[in-house]
Amino acid sequence: MAIRNMLLLLAASLPAGAQPALPVPRVEWADLPAAVVEKAPDLRTGYLVVPENRHAKGSRSIRLPFIIEKSRNPAAPEDPILFTAGGPGGSSLSGARRRANQPLLDDRDLILFEQRGTHHAEPSLVAPGIDEALRSGWATQLDGRPVSATVRKALASAAAAFKAEGVDLAGYTTEQSAADIADLRRLLGIPALNLYGVSYSTKLMLTVLRDHPEGIRSAILDSVLTPESNWDEEAPANILEVLRRVLAAGQRDESLRVACKDLEVRFLKVLATANRKPVQVRVRNPRDGSPLVVRLGAAGLMNSVYAGLEQAGTIRPTLLAMDAATRGDFQLLAPMLEADLGSSQGAAWGMRLAVWCNEELPFERPSRILHPTGLPKELRGFVQTAVPMEALDAWPQGHPDARENEPVSSAVPILIVSGEFDPDTPGKWARATLAHLPNAHLMTLPGMSHAPLFTHPEAARIMRAFFADPRRLPDPGTVVQVPPFLLSGVAR
Repeated sequence: MAIRNMLLLLAASLPAGAQPALPVPRVEWADLPAAVVEKAPDLRTGYLVVPENRHAKGSRSIRLPFIIEKSRNPAAPEDPILFTAGGPGGSSLSGARRRANQPLLDDRDLILFEQRGTHHAEPSLVAPGIDEALRSGWATQLDGRPVSATVRKALASAAAAFKAEGVDLAGYTTEQSAADIADLRRLLGIPALNLYGVSYSTKLMLTVLRDHPEGIRSAILDSVLTPESNWDEEAPANILEVLRRVLAAGQRDESLRVACKDLEVRFLKVLATANRKPVQVRVRNPRDGSPLVVRLGAAGLMNSVYAGLEQAGTIRPTLLAMDAATRGDFQLLAPMLEADLGSSQGAAWGMRLAVWCNEELPFERPSRILHPTGLPKELRGFVQTAVPMEALDAWPQGHPDARENEPVSSAVPILIVSGEFDPDTPGKWARATLAHLPNAHLMTLPGMSHAPLFTHPEAARIMRAFFADPRRLPDPGTVVQVPPFLLSGVAR
């Protein structure tokens, strides 16, 4: 209301016909498109209007949608929870359609905030041409790898198109997104805000805590991506480390003991053979469900295993599929291979590339990415990158400050949650983060994988207990017990 009165006074003082300049940043209350969420009495929606690049003079404005879901608690405290998605490049707004089943709303309001450049932001940096290029090798290239020249052309074309539209890609960074969250809290008049981030957005929340700690009451970090980690360099070794721990757990499981006996040694022999003579696996095309045959060498087989490790419910089938592969049956890997192929599709690629090229790749060494250390010789071609390596010369590169690759310290109460078998954001990163946060708690969920708070049966109780009293570690309840997925094959 104060902003509206200020604008009315300003308009009255201007010559007839003149239009007042609207302040930036500002909030514009408005209905969002029905394709995003339909208007409802328990929702308030609008756009945060901010500079595209706060470091560039005369930067244009961009609009970032948000949804405030009203709590079912008539006496809800004035400290809502703000959630934003991972990726980078994922949309944060889809949860509004599932709010009837959102237990956090039993206590507090929940704000869903769409990061700059993602699907429903204006501008949106979705790039369908990149998705298409990444599909270019599914049925023709070994391991389904895309055609490098096609990817390079798509990246360069997308970057040029964004530039022609006036997009300043230098403005799409975690630091700028953190400032967006700070502006939203201030403009909404929220005295105390709780943060909830998952995977990439844990790095975003840590950046908020570093740059804009004022008004932050607490934070939950699910599957921590630390600023100081070099994801692309470390990923292959992290995946292998988790696989070995899963294999050890399998050997302690009576129903999996035979399948897991010497499975690493046996599977490495399969990989060596596949490097000489690739195998074929029939899958459903993740795009349209049509039949697809993919040729796999060692890297492709390991990619399938990696995809199977990313969800607790598919770890057991993955172990059984690996065992079957050692006996010449590769078809059980089909669901994991479909997940691997589909994982590259649908992100807001312009935003993902901008973040990675502005602040991640500048700190990484291409030689270490392309030649990861600590792997068996059978896995020398097993390379993992968050964005195509062609981005190094086909996408604008940033020049980040050194602090963007350094640990974050904060005195805010924080709950760090880690899955025991997470191959994407391993537990050692959670422990390293904890060392810099004196008022943080660490909870490792046995048997779980990436983003465990999305699937663990105790997740809602744990989060609600923490937000109710952030100074105390929530009662772990049954999370201290290994879930029975390894024992019974039932996904949790």
